[in-house]
Amino acid sequence: MSKEKLVPKLRFEGFENNEWIPYKLKNIVRFSKGRGYSKNDLLEQGSPIILYGRMYTNYEIIIRDVDTYAKPKENTIYSKGTEVIVPSSGETAEDIARASFVSKKGIILGGDLNIMHLIENHNPLFLALSISNDDRKKELIRRAQGSSVVHLYNTDLENAVVYFPTLTEQNKISSYLEKIDKMIQLQQSKVNKVKDLKSAYLSEMFPKEGEKYPKKRFEGFTEPWEEYKLKDMGRSLTGLSGKSKKDFGHGEAEFVTYMNVFDNPIAKSTQTAQVEVDENQTEVEYGDIFFTVSSETPNEVGMSSVWLYNRPNVYLNSFCFGFRPTINLNPYYMAYMLRSPEIRKRFILLAQGISRYNISKTKAMELLFPIPSNEEQEKIGQFFKNLDNQISIEEKKLAKLENLKQGYLNDMFV
Repeated sequence: MSKEKLVPKLRFEGFENNEWIPYKLKNIVRFSKGRGYSKNDLLEQGSPIILYGRMYTNYEIIIRDVDTYAKPKENTIYSKGTEVIVPSSGETAEDIARASFVSKKGIILGGDLNIMHLIENHNPLFLALSISNDDRKKELIRRAQGSSVVHLYNTDLENAVVYFPTLTEQNKISSYLEKIDKMIQLQQSKVNKVKDLKSAYLSEMFPKEGEKYPKKRFEGFTEPWEEYKLKDMGRSLTGLSGKSKKDFGHGEAEFVTYMNVFDNPIAKSTQTAQVEVDENQTEVEYGDIFFTVSSETPNEVGMSSVWLYNRPNVYLNSFCFGFRPTINLNPYYMAYMLRSPEIRKRFILLAQGISRYNISKTKAMELLFPIPSNEEQEKIGQFFKNLDNQISIEEKKLAKLENLKQGYLNDMFV
């Protein structure tokens, strides 16, 4: 490798003349494996444990704490606040081609982790950060083994190459990126706070089944709510039918995808796919409501989404059914009411199946839903719309910080 490649693109002033040195991991770290633990070993209380992958960090680069616990076994390895870990298995190579610095002492390090202990005078956070840049990730991805389950063993990591500057520069870079990481953590807590607030209101602003008043209500509204069957408020619509694989991926028409309905109370206008124009299909209209009819778990059937766009030649996918109101319903109210915990329970009770769960459109149309006055519907719908807007704002700030961090990881490391 040429000398030009042994310095990063972006560097702090004063370090320009120092070249970075390549090391094989086996020459600067001692590898170990933790004692085996599984999900069945987890407890409500006990010693904090890092089990594997998403079970410990959501893949944070700096692990300051964990919220999983277990009863310690003999010969358990506890963190000393200096370890760097890499997951040893995952669904994809991208899942495990990453490293984390365990900054807190006394955490159990589980058996599905590659544990690295630095044996030279280097900064462990710098090592975790270095492995997390795109070039080093690519090297780990190349070394990963397997298909349905992908593995990275200590022996796969031994010859992976990392590049280190002087300890002073390592500390400078690590300190700077740790500050950004703390900003990300703070912003994530802001996102979580608004999401938790929305979740609480969804639980309290809609009446329980058989009741006529919600627990929490806007001032000025005192009238009892009514319950209506879905079939008494409109009519059902069918999704795409009579199509084969060759009909998709091209054409002047679109269809609303299953995941668009599943993920979004308000459907995203951009989450559509191409299909040929077909006059025999039902076009969706502003205010239509979509429901998923199938899922892998009973808790995820009957997810709903409202379409708020006026576009021609847009259809619904074949794994959902639609509903078109024939009475005056506020679309935002419907979007959030249908996603409230109380209403979700009613759909879950309809789920039937073993390996895959389905709901009957006919039975769904018989479900009862709470409907207040149009004025109160509008007030509630706008309230939740504003909360979603706030969540979106905070998530964009979070994404900006995460992109900034990744940019530095790519530009400040060799």
